[in-house]
Amino acid sequence: MTHFLFDPWLLGITMMAVLLLVTWAAVSLPVPGGELAGFPSAYARRTPFVRRRDPDAAGRPRPRAP
Repeated sequence: MTHFLFDPWLLGITMMAVLLLVTWAAVSLPVPGGELAGFPSAYARRTPFVRRRDPDAAGRPRPRAP
C-alpha cells in the first residue's frame, strides 16, 4: 500500500491537478485589493467609441441618402 502512494505517475497527475486548481483560483477569484485580476475586467473597463459629428454641421439636419 505504501508503494502505491509514491507511484511517480500518480504523484505527477496529482501535482498537475493541484497546479491547475491553483491557477484557476488565482485567475478567477478577486484580488483582496478590490481590483479584479485578468484580461476580462480590463477589457470591460474600456469606454465605448463615440462618433463625434462635424462641428460645422451643428444644428443642421443630416443629409438624406441618395
